[in-house]
Amino acid sequence: MCYFSAEGHSREAREDEALIVRRQPHGSTWLISSEDASTPVCLKTGTEVELLYVPEKTRRRFGLTQEATAMFETNHWWWPDLFVLKDGRRVRLKKLQEGQVVRVLSVPTVAGRKGVSSEQELTNSEAQVATNT
Repeated sequence: MCYFSAEGHSREAREDEALIVRRQPHGSTWLISSEDASTPVCLKTGTEVELLYVPEKTRRRFGLTQEATAMFETNHWWWPDLFVLKDGRRVRLKKLQEGQVVRVLSVPTVAGRKGVSSEQELTNSEAQVATNT
């Protein structure tokens, strides 16, 4: 999930930061930082988040508690930008209320390979090149 602001920039989410759900005038839904409301914050598939201070309306609609842990998924075949709850239920980002707080618990370092750092990936690639030459 990554959108571009009017200035054409965005940034990646950081571990342990609080983001806020914000509706844009053109109809899309972004996650923004409380420090910079004009820049959307991107989540990678596999980012683990905690939905904090879930409003009553959202709790009733999706059967949530006041706080819930979920995994972000953007490659779903039908709906992009989903939070997959521990019990398997899916909540679309677009369906969360504006102002909802989302805390980033962990960010995958390489999409689809959680726990492998960019340095490890580079070292693995260099080793493969050295083996092939």
